[in-house]
Amino acid sequence: MSTQSPEPKNQIAESLFHVKRIFHHPTPGHANSILQPSIRATYTDPAKAKTYALRALLDEGYQPEQFLELHMRHGTQAEKPSTWPYGDDVSVWAKTVEIETTPNTLSSVLDHDGDGRVKEPLFFLVQRTIDYAKDWSVGSRQTTIQGVFRTRDETAARALTVLLGQGGEREREIKKSDFASYEENAGQDDWPFDSNVMVHAIGENGLNILVAVVKSAADRA
Repeated sequence: MSTQSPEPKNQIAESLFHVKRIFHHPTPGHANSILQPSIRATYTDPAKAKTYALRALLDEGYQPEQFLELHMRHGTQAEKPSTWPYGDDVSVWAKTVEIETTPNTLSSVLDHDGDGRVKEPLFFLVQRTIDYAKDWSVGSRQTTIQGVFRTRDETAARALTVLLGQGGEREREIKKSDFASYEENAGQDDWPFDSNVMVHAIGENGLNILVAVVKSAADRA
């Protein structure tokens, strides 16, 4: 009778699971501060990421009574997605906490605790897409992680090219001139956005795109 060999302890995970907390500002007057995501934790185990997501806001010091609405997605709702209106990847709706999956493109095993949480400091390339033609609902804005890196410089360099070039699902090369407006953060004093925002672009369709460098949460509660 054959027995299945246990997985090597140093096996590199194929995917990483990131717990995101995003503050949504509900008026156009807050446009300069709209990109405020925080990657609260990264896991190699999706189940453990979901477990942590349910307590992420409490670990930051927030209490349930501070919110007008607080909805937490538990197992029964996971089985019936039609009863959960806030998005498949959202585990808590108050100040949105999400779990996003990305390929593990890092070349070595990531240090993590026994619970699968990555301890190594990481930098994230975060793209924020805003449709001002729609109302200020969650559906009019999207925040996605476009890359995971070990250094800020590497992340910032990639931020300057992520909207350009050719590859992936793009059928043709994308240039700066293809956008109605394309601005880069070169350290200028009059940069109107947060310092971690590296690119602001406006598409011909009116979509606003912000590309930022976000460092992983430094402290673990």
